[in-house]
Amino acid sequence: MFYLLWGFLVWLGATCIFRFAGHVFFAPENIMLMILAYLLVIPLILVLTLPLYKWKQLNAHEKLKAAVFIALPGMLLDVIVLIYFQTVFTNLNPDVDQYFASWLLWAYSIIIVTGFMKTKN
Repeated sequence: MFYLLWGFLVWLGATCIFRFAGHVFFAPENIMLMILAYLLVIPLILVLTLPLYKWKQLNAHEKLKAAVFIALPGMLLDVIVLIYFQTVFTNLNPDVDQYFASWLLWAYSIIIVTGFMKTKN
């Protein structure tokens, strides 16, 4: 339950950031900024997951399970959010929905990959 709650809080924080400042990250005319949005999410996710796994002293199986539980709330909630993209993300151009969805898949994939990463205990 802890990891589902953590995943929900991460999703809520990210959704709020993109709700109010998404136009900064998703501007197709600024390719460098778009690339940065994809790259910067990697260390952010590592910071949001790996220390948690270490703190909870998870074994390999538990880490993978935790990673899935962290990603799951956001994945399920973003199914709904993406349907109402223009209503939820009023500051984003409707044409960037494909980039945003792509970024979400990228971010959730990285979360799940952290469950496979070997870390020093």
